[in-house]
Amino acid sequence: MQTLRGRAVAGVRALIILCVLTLTGCAHSDPWSRRDTIGQVLVTAVLAADAVSTANIQYHPGYYEAGPVARKMLGLHPSSSSTYQYFLTNMVANYLVTRALPAKWRPYWQGWEIAVHGYAVHNNCSLDLCY
Repeated sequence: MQTLRGRAVAGVRALIILCVLTLTGCAHSDPWSRRDTIGQVLVTAVLAADAVSTANIQYHPGYYEAGPVARKMLGLHPSSSSTYQYFLTNMVANYLVTRALPAKWRPYWQGWEIAVHGYAVHNNCSLDLCY
């Protein structure tokens, strides 16, 4: 019998496979620009910082994962391996979505992701969860 976390990880993997199969070849025909690359590097960096700070929650018993989606997927005190799997999946999915968007929408999507996860990193660092 699978645990809730095991089913969630399996569900995320299935979702990634579905995204890859359905979005392959369906990306918008707009060329990928230098601005898109810089934006995606920034998104990936912010997601990596969020992953590291979220993984540190397990070492602080008074703190818990507050994000509703991450809490459902990772639990209140996420393990390092679950956290890194979740964020790696998020990075890949984010790239696929960004690639599929028209060029003029990409900066808005990337800006939103940077703002949301940057805010989470800021909150985690204010709780001394960052290195």
